Amino acid sequence: MVIGGFLGAGKTTLVNHLIRSTADHFALTTPGRRIGVIVNEFGATGVDGGLIETLSDEDSDIQELTAGCLCCTGRDDLIRALVLLAQRGQDQGGAPAHVLIELSGVADPLPVLQTLLDPTVRAVFRLDGLVTVTDARNLLQTLQENPEGASQLAYATTVILNKADLVTPPQMEQVRELVGALNPLATQIEARHSAVDALTLLTTPGFTPDWTLPEDAAPTVHTRGLKSVTLEASTPLTLDGWHALIHRIVTRPAQILRVKGELSLDAHSERLILHAVRDLISLDPSGEPRSGRSRVVMIGRDIDPDEERAAFARLSGQTPPQVLRRAPARPSGVRL
Repeated sequence: MVIGGFLGAGKTTLVNHLIRSTADHFALTTPGRRIGVIVNEFGATGVDGGLIETLSDEDSDIQELTAGCLCCTGRDDLIRALVLLAQRGQDQGGAPAHVLIELSGVADPLPVLQTLLDPTVRAVFRLDGLVTVTDARNLLQTLQENPEGASQLAYATTVILNKADLVTPPQMEQVRELVGALNPLATQIEARHSAVDALTLLTTPGFTPDWTLPEDAAPTVHTRGLKSVTLEASTPLTLDGWHALIHRIVTRPAQILRVKGELSLDAHSERLILHAVRDLISLDPSGEPRSGRSRVVMIGRDIDPDEERAAFARLSGQTPPQVLRRAPARPSGVRL
């Protein structure tokens, strides 16, 4: 199953929900047969792989691809990851019962589907469907500003209208109409925190065995100026630093589209998981002790990586001269 959707829609949350909700089912019905996960990240640094739960102690249940969007550069990487999952399954008594392929938030799913329809892949794996997760609160803006949004919806077999608790009934009706106009054949499911009927989603095929890609499929188009930058700190952030980071994110919702990663705060003993989608931010305890280090990926339009690193160095109390010299002389819209 391929899982797509724009940045911050809730794809990783859905993957975790499917893993968590089906653990007992697979333990009783097909012992040893797990769910394999392939994660594709936008940018060179992977974060989502570390945020996905596992059903075993084996790291190879999760294959993380960070060489670029699968729709542009990842055909060989995807096939290699599928082979690794299949081989590991044979070594331990059977391939995974299901493989979830989580695309990056800016990926066009059609080239990925084309790879999965290759006869060599179909000889081992069956393509069940394309599930697209949408952020109901921001769907209209996403479709207006990001060409990836429409392509992610157009060929979906199931569309999850996520964050239903953040919109009013009239707004949800508008979201349903938008999705229906782009893809009238897709099944629409409203959800909060990507919580859906996991077994039904996994066991209901969306594609017929003889399904093929349309000949008139549009070429892949990405949002212009989209960049990814990794921000790191080796010591915990102070509360002042955390507040400054929040301010830097929420005051630029049209520019900073997605922030995710792990933070260490000196006021909290646990490792914290940060998620930000435009101006909506969550910070949740992981249940694990903090390491003292922070590692965050920021994705946005026309962001200056050097400027963002310099700002993060300041707010985290780390200001080595070589970092400051890389920051541009022109001040940013927000001063920390």
